[in-house]
Formats: sequence, structure tokens, C-alpha cells
Amino acid sequence: MKSELQKLLSQSLQQLNISKEYFDINISIPDEKTNGDFSSTLSMQLVKELQKKPREIAQEIIDNIPQNSFISSVEIAGPGFLNFFVKKSFYADSLKKLEQKKENIGKTNRLKGKTFISEHTDPNLFKEVHVGHVMTNAIGESFYRLAKFAGANAKNVTFQGDVGMHIAKALWGIKNMGEIFPEEQTPYEKQKFLGRCYVFGEKNFSNSSSAKKEILEINKKVYSREDEKQNAIYDMGCKWSLEYLESIYKILGSKFDHLFLESTTFTDGVRIVEENISPKGKKVFEKSDGAIIFKGSDLGLHDRVFINSENLPTYEAKDIGLFYAKWEKYNPDYSLTITGGDQKEYFEIVREAAGKIKSEWKEKTFHRAHGILKMKSGKMSSRTGNIIRAQEWIEDARNNVLYSINEREKNVIPDDIKNETAQKIAIAAIKYSILKVSSGKDITYDEKVALDFTGNTGPYLQYSYVRALSLLEKSEYSETDEISEYSLDISSFEKKLHEFDDILEASLLSLSSHHLANYLYEIASEFNSFYAHTKILDITNADYYYNLALVSVFKNIMKNGLWCLGIDIVEKM
Repeated sequence: MKSELQKLLSQSLQQLNISKEYFDINISIPDEKTNGDFSSTLSMQLVKELQKKPREIAQEIIDNIPQNSFISSVEIAGPGFLNFFVKKSFYADSLKKLEQKKENIGKTNRLKGKTFISEHTDPNLFKEVHVGHVMTNAIGESFYRLAKFAGANAKNVTFQGDVGMHIAKALWGIKNMGEIFPEEQTPYEKQKFLGRCYVFGEKNFSNSSSAKKEILEINKKVYSREDEKQNAIYDMGCKWSLEYLESIYKILGSKFDHLFLESTTFTDGVRIVEENISPKGKKVFEKSDGAIIFKGSDLGLHDRVFINSENLPTYEAKDIGLFYAKWEKYNPDYSLTITGGDQKEYFEIVREAAGKIKSEWKEKTFHRAHGILKMKSGKMSSRTGNIIRAQEWIEDARNNVLYSINEREKNVIPDDIKNETAQKIAIAAIKYSILKVSSGKDITYDEKVALDFTGNTGPYLQYSYVRALSLLEKSEYSETDEISEYSLDISSFEKKLHEFDDILEASLLSLSSHHLANYLYEIASEFNSFYAHTKILDITNADYYYNLALVSVFKNIMKNGLWCLGIDIVEKM
């Protein structure tokens, strides 16, 4: 509804010969009902341009709003605030339209015809998946779904490190640690074994010159594949890692359209870097002490090595190859990458280098760096093995939920349904804890708080959906019923329902899902207050069908909103 008002004001400005895009017009929702349904500072924004007093501009804007619009009245407050009051009949008509959309509520064509890539999670093979990967996954998955809801040809991709020093360290660890291969174990146990080997190799690389020399040699052979015995172990480890990663993606609810691997991008990365050293082509890179670097210092950034003195590609060159691979495969209009905050400057430098090779690589690429996920045990490090494993984190949360279910339900619910429900609730608790916080900010995860069914949590949203579903199942209501009757007073709950489209747009444009997450909590709170103070199932109530229509629209908004956050609904709780 906010966007409708922005368009209306844009039309009013056109009558005043003022050109202004509607989405640039500031609209807010007042805290006090007496200040209207919407408020704007538009008249004050135009003072400099029109050289008039803001109240005078406000009156001119009002005079050019069509009489037959959905605005019943406009008041000028203070120095020139515009307070808009919406016709009550408009809410009823809009409710009908929202209800008719059913499962399509919130879907738009804003990005129709556009290809949108969301690259996220980006784990390294031979290393364990930890809570930081879950954070990146939750954010990236949500952007993929928001873009899909906006009509984009959305693609979910991840970039996995299967070559590099971490691989060499793990291979050295496999050779020297002395543990038996866990060939008959689960994918999770195999990945834990590879992770231990990596940590062992990392410690020896830092503390032993002979180990360091051996690991550097192993690294060369990973790229050249000249050692058949090493290749066999490497291929086995890659297979184990990919199997495990697929199982984690399934648990998290991510299905990737393509898995980019560093082993498939570094060749093109090296080629492109070498092609862009003067005098061969554009002077993007230059040689320095046997290496090839990008002079980020010329742009106020850091210098970065793209090909090292051993003539091997660094992460930077592999990322250049990834730019090339993305455009070859998808030719995106928007390419979004999600990483931790510690990668912010690194990505800025690589993006600058990529833009000098091909301008659209920079222009169409966006980066969102998230904060740190803090746990009670402190900051983790995969180098030292001090990590909180993603699977154990999820399993702990699921087991706590399962305990609560068993305490309440005993043997009423079959075990398979209890386990599935517990896992959905656990994932909701974890993802919502991440997504309700503005992108870029650090997060402190408290499991007791996250699993609460009464607070600002994922389980609370799932519970609210179940309550609405239960009401509709108990009622004599169908979506074909007439809802011409409506209350004299439009409730804050009803008004909130009409904000869904605007909130989805705000989350996508700002690349921060916290707008949607917190909106869902707000409408869930409004719904539960509405439930507590309204006899919804009283068929003698004149507003019976109207109230049930509100519940139906709320249910569909909650279902689609949770989907956009990557959170599954549950049918019973």
C-alpha cells in the first residue's frame, strides 16, 4: 500500500511539473493513529527546489491528489508534514484482492526477465562446516528466494574450495596423522576425519620447516595432478566432502543450481590475469618479485597477489575465473555474493580488478558481508579445530525441541513426524536468530532464547501460522465467501497485513532480510492479540467472515514470508 501512495504522490508532482521517481518519495507509518495511516516529509524535501514554504508546497500536493483516490483526507501538521488517512472501504477491497492471491500473495514481477545469482555458503572441501557457514547460507538462501518472489530468473550457487593450501595441509595430515581411513563411516564422520587431518597439517605447517616444505610440494602436485597415488587420496577426499556437503545443504533447505569448484575456475583465472598484464592488453596487473599483483594501493586499497612466485593461482585469481564462469553460464543482471565481514576488503579489491577487465563484472556484482556469529564458547577457528560444527549445532537444537515435544505429547505423535517437526523448528530457531538482525551486524546466539515459543523467534512464527491454520480448519469459512461486511474501525492487525509487498521490496532493495523477519514477528504479535480479544469463531458475529478473511490472509502471508526466509512451516505444534 505504501508503494501505491508513492505512485499517487508522484502523479501529483507531475501535475506540478516536478519529476520525481515514486520510490524516492519518503513514506512512513505513524506511531499514533491520530497522525493518519501514512505520513510523508515530501513537502519539506522540495523546499530548496521550489523555493516555497513547506506548508504551501504541502497544500499544492494535496490539491493535485485525485478526488476518487483511496485517500479519504490529508492533514498538514507542524512545519509541513503530510498525514494521509485511507478510506475504510479501500481496506476491505484490498483485503479481497489479497485473499484472491492465495499462495501467490507477495509475488511480483519487479525482476521479471532479470537473472539474479545468489552465491553463498562457499565451504572448503576437506574442512568442516561450522556455524559461520550456516550464517552465510541463511542470508544467501533468503536473498535467492526474495529475488525469485520478485519474478527473477533466480539461481542459487556456491563456490567450493577444492584446491589450495588447505587441501595440501589436509593431504599431508592424512599421510602423517596415522589414523585409519573411516571408509565405512557416515559422511559426517568422514568429513570430521578430513577436518582433523587439516588441523594436524595446519599446526605442523606453522611449526615445522620440513612439514612446510612437504606441504608446499603437495600443493604443486594438487594443481599438476602428476602424482597418481596422491590423486587417488585427493579424489576420495573430494568425494567424501561433496557427499557430506550435499547432506548439510538438504538439512538447511538449500538446493543449488550449480556448484562452482575452484579446480574448474583457476585455469581461466590464470589465463585472464596473464592476458591483462601490460603490454599484452589492459594494464590491470603487473609483475612484482616473481609474482603477479593488482595494485590496489592505487585505489586506496591493498595490493593483492593473484599469481604467486611459484606460478600458482591465489584465491584472487580463482575468483577472477569465477567471474568469467558466472557470465559464461548465466550472464546475470545481478550477481550477489555473501561472505563474512573479514572478506569485505578482499572482495572489494577483487571486484575492482574484475571491473577493469570487464566493466559489467563490477557493475552487476554486489557483495553483502555479514557480521560475526558469537557463541558462548567464543570466536571459532577452523585452523585450530576450535569450531562449532554446523551439524552438531543443529542436532543440539533439534534434540532440545524433541525433548519438549516428548514431554508434552508423550506417545501421541509418531516418532518420524516428531523428528521431522523438531528439525524444522530447530532450523527455524537458528535461521530466524540470524535473519532478524540487520545485515552486517554481529549476532549472539542464545539457544534458550531462540527456541522460545513466545518471544521474537522462529518457533513463535511457526506457532502463529499453526494457530491460524487451526482456526480456519475449525471454521465454516472458504475463500469464496463474501466479506462485504467490515468493522467501523480498521485494526492495526489489518493495516499491517497490507504492508507485506512493501516489506518484501524493502528487504530486496536493501539486501537485508531483517525487514521481513521483524515484520513477520510484528504481524504474528498483532494476530495473537487479535485472537485473544476477538471471538473469531462466533458465527453470530456480523464480522465473522471478514475476521476469517483476515486470518486467511495472515496465514498465507506467514507461509510465504517464512518461505522467503528459508524457514519451513509446520502443520501442528
